[in-house]
Amino acid sequence: MGAPKVDTRNRRLNIRELLKEMMATEFISKEEGNKLLHKRTPISLHPLIFIARQNLKDSKPPNLPITLEGLLRWLANYSNFSYYEIDPLKIDINSITKILPKAYLKRLSVIPVEVKDDSVVFATAEPFDLSWTDEVSKVIKKKVEIVVSNPIHISNFIEEFFTVRRALREYNIENKKSGGFEQTKELEKMLGSVSKPTKEDSVISNIVDWLFKFAFDERATDIHLEPRRGVGQVRFRIDGTMRVVYKFDPEIMLPIISRIKILGDMKVDEKRRPQDGRIKREVGQDIVMELRLSTIPTHYGEKLVIRIFDPNMADVTLADIGMSPRDVDLWKNMVTRSHGMVLVTGPTGSGKSTTLHASLRHVATEGVNVCTVEDPVEIINDSFSQMQVNRDIDITFGSAIRSFLRQDPDVIMVGEIRDMDAGTMAIQAALTGHMVYSTVHTNDAASTITRLLDLGIPSYLITACLRCILAQRLVRLLCKFCKKKVDTPKEAWDQLVGPIEISAPPSVYTRSGCTECKQTGYMGRACVYELLPVTRELNDLIRKKATLEELTDYVSSNQDFVPMRENGVEKVIQGLTSIEEVLRVIV
Repeated sequence: MGAPKVDTRNRRLNIRELLKEMMATEFISKEEGNKLLHKRTPISLHPLIFIARQNLKDSKPPNLPITLEGLLRWLANYSNFSYYEIDPLKIDINSITKILPKAYLKRLSVIPVEVKDDSVVFATAEPFDLSWTDEVSKVIKKKVEIVVSNPIHISNFIEEFFTVRRALREYNIENKKSGGFEQTKELEKMLGSVSKPTKEDSVISNIVDWLFKFAFDERATDIHLEPRRGVGQVRFRIDGTMRVVYKFDPEIMLPIISRIKILGDMKVDEKRRPQDGRIKREVGQDIVMELRLSTIPTHYGEKLVIRIFDPNMADVTLADIGMSPRDVDLWKNMVTRSHGMVLVTGPTGSGKSTTLHASLRHVATEGVNVCTVEDPVEIINDSFSQMQVNRDIDITFGSAIRSFLRQDPDVIMVGEIRDMDAGTMAIQAALTGHMVYSTVHTNDAASTITRLLDLGIPSYLITACLRCILAQRLVRLLCKFCKKKVDTPKEAWDQLVGPIEISAPPSVYTRSGCTECKQTGYMGRACVYELLPVTRELNDLIRKKATLEELTDYVSSNQDFVPMRENGVEKVIQGLTSIEEVLRVIV
């Protein structure tokens, strides 16, 4: 991969040398560079981390913020090595952890990232300190190749990779001593019965703790532990898409699932029926993960899906989810009325619960009594009284609303209107002076009305209380660090716009891929939506039990109504997302 341009002399990075070289190459301005030269640098901090925290901007247009990745790419070019982003989703952890001991790698602050036939690639953040390479080459009996990587990632991944590797090795050793696969089955019972942790219990606990932290760091919303033919597969859902992240031996997958079931107060020996559970788990200082568990029996064994609730979701506002200022004001006006009903609609995973909780936080003051019934309780908030559906003891949406009416509520949130009983009780609550929020599973705002009619709810009751309908989907947002501007593709634009008369802009943004977004081109999500206030004209159509076609014609002729497709087009024009992403979600 080439020799360095400069004489290395096996030295550590010096911040003064780096700043002078950055100013000489006009990577940063002389003014900013000279200011940093006089700043005190913490000895324990890597020089590039220190520079990255100074909020500098590139001296060349468009003067984008200088990130740690940008600094590392500059360092790689300066030292004449390649830049390498350590992606744990693409690394063979089993092979790289066999190269050298963990303590040795930690002392050198390097990590192997790829094993080739005749060489091993090592990632380092000190490309001018290569005093260790000859010794390592003799030990591993292969050539040493160097790449430049993030020092934070190197340190973190040494811990994570070796935690899993050590745990698996220890488990395999104990498992062989104890009789192999049959002992694995017995371990499930043992994990749930012993009061004092055993060695096997500790090993599996380490793997589970690593899995939770790994998922949190990768911004995963779901963990899927899936038994397959001869392997146990782990997948994460990140920004709405699934990615395979690890594969275990099936003998190890069994106790991992059992350990998680124990943490969630689930029956370990019950594998024939679906089960649900819940876990609270610390993954860092002052960071607690809320996890919802669900198991189902499959052909190859029990599958476990873990939903991760972001602790920051409790602070999400309506603006954060992607609403325009005009629509935020309109929606707030609807949800703060003294009585009536508002509905949020969309498929599973479209962010309905987040929108409702953001709305509830807006109204949940000390002077307002808020009661919610959910299936399950996803986002916990101390400002609400939250109840969970439990059909085993006859707690349904309908029965919960009946109980709420005796609790002196001001606002009632019903997780979902699924049947006539829940719909009728929600409307009765709205008619008796309460504000009711709820969700319905429909594709758009207009079809929500026909859905209520199909449930058997009388049209005169719907017109008496329904105030507004919000239909939404979630689109991935383009990564702000790497999105690039391109000429607007005419064919894709015409497909996106459809019947809407909007002229194509000269250029739009599309995804690229960088370390910040894990090479996906996307980071985070926001909703595309349509907001339909219930007007007098719409009420007339509801009383007549208008068909979906008639309702759709009315909605499309309303000049104040912005359809979901048009809202998606607006977000493309604003550079928030791509044409391909909106087409994936809406069309």
